[in-house]
Amino acid sequence: MTREGLRRGLPWMLALAGFLVDLLLYWPGQMSFDSAYAWWQARGETVTNVASPTLIVLWRLCDVFFEGPGPIFAIHLAMFWSGLALLAGAQRSGWRWALFACAAVPIVLMLRGHVWTDVGMFSALLLACGLLAQARASGRRGGLLVVLPALFYALGMRHNAILAVAPLAVAWSWLLLPQAPALYRVGLAVPVLAALMAVVAAINGRSQTQVPLWPILAQGDLAALSIARGEVLLPAFSVGPTLDVAELAEVSRPWSVTAMLQNNRSGIRDPLGAWTDAEYDALRSAWLAAIRADPGAYLAHRWRVTRALFGTQARDWPPTLVYVDAQVAYRDNPPVAPNAGRAHRRLMDWIEAWRPTPLLAPWPYLAIGLALAPVAWRRRRTAAGGLACVLLVSAGLYALPYPVLAPAAESRYLGWSCLASVLAAVLALAAGGHRHLEGRGPAG
Repeated sequence: MTREGLRRGLPWMLALAGFLVDLLLYWPGQMSFDSAYAWWQARGETVTNVASPTLIVLWRLCDVFFEGPGPIFAIHLAMFWSGLALLAGAQRSGWRWALFACAAVPIVLMLRGHVWTDVGMFSALLLACGLLAQARASGRRGGLLVVLPALFYALGMRHNAILAVAPLAVAWSWLLLPQAPALYRVGLAVPVLAALMAVVAAINGRSQTQVPLWPILAQGDLAALSIARGEVLLPAFSVGPTLDVAELAEVSRPWSVTAMLQNNRSGIRDPLGAWTDAEYDALRSAWLAAIRADPGAYLAHRWRVTRALFGTQARDWPPTLVYVDAQVAYRDNPPVAPNAGRAHRRLMDWIEAWRPTPLLAPWPYLAIGLALAPVAWRRRRTAAGGLACVLLVSAGLYALPYPVLAPAAESRYLGWSCLASVLAAVLALAAGGHRHLEGRGPAG
């Protein structure tokens, strides 16, 4: 093999090795309740927007050939490792090999074993980044067309994915029209995103039941404000007649609304259950009125949730906030054998041992990206530096609403922001190997 052939082939060999190691460690993929619920919908006729309809459609197709979580797990892994190989292959600096170390970042390694929409989203976004980097390196704009399906899949995974996808769409339009005025190049991203979202909306619109998701957040906020005020602020129709502030204080936790919903004795309405329009209106009014009446208590509550989400978690918090080492059963789903391998067991024991440490908390990885942000900005005119800036904006935008909107402190919510931050840090350093400033813009 020639030296050039080795340079091009080595990233793919490393990616294949990483893909096979992940299969060994996690096959057929770990399923939480959310995963099992999505599979149950894929197997039947009921489809709601609680689980990703895009994932459900893909799962139905996969189940025709191989029943279970395995194909979805393998598809997400293939996107992840292909994106990493493409990204590394597009770099010329010796730092490109450090990109593969990002796959071993503990929080990314741990999340990758799950059949979660969060993992599907960050795998598709990494693939899009790799394709963008290759298009920039080769100068062939035709390859940019392949970026669109990756962005579409990412949009279909999470309701808030648009915040992570938008900066990559801007980079895509920037590369597509290299000679056009900057404003026009950026503006092209708007109709492209609108078209992709319209397709996602069409798929989501096929859901037989559209379930509002905000009541989960409203009930959690109202419970916290009730405790602060010493008065039950949840509407009477949404709770049992004996529920009082003392019980709310006993069962409420800053790390999840689920703890309150599952552990109360008096009864609290399922936020995703059947509600009338009048009840939705009453809950919304009570929620907003409580925030207006005591904004200080609301901000203190959201700060506790934010610290739980971004910070290091305590040993006595549920491990399921970080990982789910199981094949959760749901209704008539066929049983799925978990990974019983020795390597898997040792890895999960290690994850559990280090769970209450910064290694498995989001904040160190976000801090790494933040620390290298000035370096990325100074080198933004290089291909690597420009992409680093795009990744940092994507990571920041995606993480930004969670202090207000997160219903729980589940690490997977920040998986993309952590991965994008460490990738951006490596790319910012890699950009130092370029002596000449190249094209201006978000992707170089």
